Amino acid sequence: MATPESRFRVRARPPKATAGRGERFVTLVLRASGSSDAARSSRPTQPSLARLGRGQVVARMASDRLGANARRVIVKARYVVLKQAGARSAATHLRYIERDGVDRDGRKGQAYDALTDEGDVAAFEERGREVRHQFRFIVAPEDAVAIGDLKTFARHVMGRVEADLGTSVERVAVDHWDTDNPHLHVVVRGKDASGRDLIIARRHVAHGMRQRACELATQWLGPRTRQEMQASLAREVDQGRLTALDRTPRLRARDGVVQLVSAANHETPGRRVLLVGRLQRLASMGVAQPLGVNRWSIRPDMEQTLQAIGERNDIIRTI
Repeated sequence: MATPESRFRVRARPPKATAGRGERFVTLVLRASGSSDAARSSRPTQPSLARLGRGQVVARMASDRLGANARRVIVKARYVVLKQAGARSAATHLRYIERDGVDRDGRKGQAYDALTDEGDVAAFEERGREVRHQFRFIVAPEDAVAIGDLKTFARHVMGRVEADLGTSVERVAVDHWDTDNPHLHVVVRGKDASGRDLIIARRHVAHGMRQRACELATQWLGPRTRQEMQASLAREVDQGRLTALDRTPRLRARDGVVQLVSAANHETPGRRVLLVGRLQRLASMGVAQPLGVNRWSIRPDMEQTLQAIGERNDIIRTI
């Protein structure tokens, strides 16, 4: 007579395929695991457009070199697709930057290139008709008057940029001395030395060129002294644009509220006075509102609003 142990035995077998599918159980497990978030995160992904282009690695490394006492340079960049901008866009822009009254002596602006002080703008514009795009930069050193020779400064900055990009670039530049903040315009043709489209990494366009300009200005003039840094901040109190002072209350705002107490925020009396003055200016511009003693509310879109106001003021000054 058979015992219960001899009549029932567990034997491992592969599971039967579901009706109509005919897939093995292992295949189903692998498919399910492959659709998980962990599996997706481990898959190699295609690089985004923001990581493509020349100068990406150099711009990332250069961002850590500047100290708080480095000379400051503002760089505004614009990427222009000529077909979208119009057939006469390049010629109109070149004529604009060479307009009357922008020279240091109040005369017509004179374009220059990497080698000569009299750049052939007409030839540059003609060669640019066949390119897809241009890069247009405005470089404004805070100490432009102390630098003096903006042509040499521009050539050295662009030389460093070319080293970052690993190619020479064709460009023309014009100095503008018709404002209280002297600056220079640089137009770069959208082709590299081999004739291919010049693609510059977004990070280098946004930060790399400014880093190079700040490094050069600091090497020429030396680091900023404490008095220079304080004077620079004092000039920003009444500015109608985004400034370095604005980043201080924005970063310290909790739930949109800034509270300035020297003991709590470890502010020096001089810097606290500047911040109070700036917050009062922001209140008059509608992006801040006093809530009581040493307390202000900050609009969450303060940075975007101040950038838009600065751009509008630039347009008004140009007109």
